[in-house]
Amino acid sequence: MSDATADARAEAPSPAPATHPTGMPRTLPGGIGPARAEDPTWCLVLGDAATGLDDAAIGVAEALLCLADGAIGTRGVLEDRPPGATPAVLAAGLYQEAPEVGEALLGLPGWCALDLPGALPAGRRVLDLRDGVLTRVATGLDGTLVSARFACIARPGVTVMAAELGDWARGEPSRTSPPVVIRSSLGGGAVSTMVSTVHEGPAPRLERIAVTVASGRRLPPVSRAARRLAEARRLGASGLLAEQRAAWAARWATGDVEVVGDPALTLAARFALFHLRSSARPAAEVAVGARGLTGPAYAGHVFWDTDVFVLPALAATDPPLARALLGYRLRRLPAARARAAAEGRRGARFPWESARDGRDVTPRRGIDQHGETVPIRTGDLEEHVTADVAWAAWTFATWTGRWSFLEGPGRPLVIEPARYWASRIRRDQQGRAHIDGVIGPDEYHEGVDDNAFTNIMARWNLRRAADLADRAGPASPEAAEAQTWRELADALVDGYDRTTGRYEQFAGYFGLEPLVAADLGRVPCPADLILGPARLGRSQIVKQADVLMAHHLVPEEVAPRSLEPNLDYYLPRTVHGSSLSPSVHAALLARAGRAETALELLRLAAAIDLEDLTETTAGGLHLANLGGIWQAIATGFAGLRPGGPGAAALVVDPVLPNAWEELRLRLRWHGRVVRLTCRPEAVFVGCDRPLDVVVRGRVARVRPPGSWVE
Repeated sequence: MSDATADARAEAPSPAPATHPTGMPRTLPGGIGPARAEDPTWCLVLGDAATGLDDAAIGVAEALLCLADGAIGTRGVLEDRPPGATPAVLAAGLYQEAPEVGEALLGLPGWCALDLPGALPAGRRVLDLRDGVLTRVATGLDGTLVSARFACIARPGVTVMAAELGDWARGEPSRTSPPVVIRSSLGGGAVSTMVSTVHEGPAPRLERIAVTVASGRRLPPVSRAARRLAEARRLGASGLLAEQRAAWAARWATGDVEVVGDPALTLAARFALFHLRSSARPAAEVAVGARGLTGPAYAGHVFWDTDVFVLPALAATDPPLARALLGYRLRRLPAARARAAAEGRRGARFPWESARDGRDVTPRRGIDQHGETVPIRTGDLEEHVTADVAWAAWTFATWTGRWSFLEGPGRPLVIEPARYWASRIRRDQQGRAHIDGVIGPDEYHEGVDDNAFTNIMARWNLRRAADLADRAGPASPEAAEAQTWRELADALVDGYDRTTGRYEQFAGYFGLEPLVAADLGRVPCPADLILGPARLGRSQIVKQADVLMAHHLVPEEVAPRSLEPNLDYYLPRTVHGSSLSPSVHAALLARAGRAETALELLRLAAAIDLEDLTETTAGGLHLANLGGIWQAIATGFAGLRPGGPGAAALVVDPVLPNAWEELRLRLRWHGRVVRLTCRPEAVFVGCDRPLDVVVRGRVARVRPPGSWVE
């Protein structure tokens, strides 16, 4: 040994302990990579649960710990748990025929089961949001299982698991499983294959790489799965982990939230962004259902949730993912046109629930709390989704600055819905325009006339379509229609009372029984169970306030200074019977300067899944609520919105609760990576290219790397 080597060894630090203070190993199982120290703002920990958990608790954990890459989602199933009734693996856009719901996501074979000799407790499980790695340590009578798994976002469909198994695995053979082919009754299907490699030694360890390729249109060839598996095997578990960590680091660099002074809320916001971005992938189209790939609830159907709640967060953090959501709507435009035509209308009417091909798959019947069969009318009457799709396309262009999308492929998503509304609207003898017989987002009141939200969104849609026609010039195909669209928009009634500053939720609402939420108990509460459907429909109790939803989505379409009187009126009448409701109210309360009350509702939104507040998380995470959490923070507390000529400037108008020291966000705006640090006295704006901002009314030009704006 040379003197230099001896000196270096003498000065080297002593070996690190084998485990972190939390009990997790310093390296991931099998040494595939270093384990990161737990950070309470990044790590979701489910700890030390004993055996004997009921199915509901197991299901909630499986949803919370789901790993997805936008193509394939694997719920957080225990490696040693027998297969249950809930599918462990789901593929985006792969549906099968199903009773009652028409079409439902097709469950696929699991890939992470291990043949262990005895029962283990759930143990301690940690989902690290920084890289999407799920680790588990569980000790039973026969030994300790240490495992790690992840879904490769850089290689959708590729999943990896490494495990240290104990002596019981000694002598287990390495094997490549034959391809499993699953066909859908609707066409399409999936091919799954995997290779498991067992490494002998003092502590036998296993590495498993699995590949699933799926298509909703045609059965993928087995060779495609085999080729992708071979490519993944060349990198190995260690190489795939390094690739995974780099990919997630790039995502977090352009989309993050940190609430300094509130680590729990920071974790909730990051949890929301993690699952939102895990539910989509940059491709021609992606179907993101109400529960994404985290569970089978709502059969994987696509609602307005995707357009209005999920897309804005993706447009501001990962635009290619948002573009893929619009690709789903564009590909199903022919079905929307066909439905409008079948109803004697023009343009396109998008379905309330969509699945494989864009036809409406809303169930027509359901079972109420008394076991009675009741009709489900949302598929026929909840028409605002048609304007919501147009709003999503416009929002994508606004946040990304890609107006060429609206002038090119995305144009029909605004124009065709406007044509539908123009043929749907009724004019009375006084020339006023009405939309009769609809259901608004509230859903407690069915078949109402002139629902404020529906009318305001239709009006907004007509005006934006006319704007597109004007931009295209007098030779555009829509030029002759634009004037009619503007006239109809101006004539649409919206229930606004200038004296009170309030909008009536729908015609006749103010004359209903004046119940308020406090009459029913603590919110959120099941008003339909407490009052019964008949009395509920005759009352002013609302599931979520349609009028306030209009203020949230299209503030430019409502009367100036009307937010506060409508908050004062509708918030006491709202029971938050929908998971979509608390986050929207939080955003609006923050915008109105009521930061402390807004924070209460933001915490309520954060608890819906993380605490299984509605006891429905086992069926999958509520993706709309996750998108709403981001919107409440970004558009509410940070006050972000487009501004200036052509909406080219980013407006920042923060309102912070007393408990927050700072609010930090990373996002994308018009092709720029923007970093914001919001304090009560000033805002730091960081950017990689020059950026126009309006901070608390002050216009500023910020140049890289950034500056404080007071």
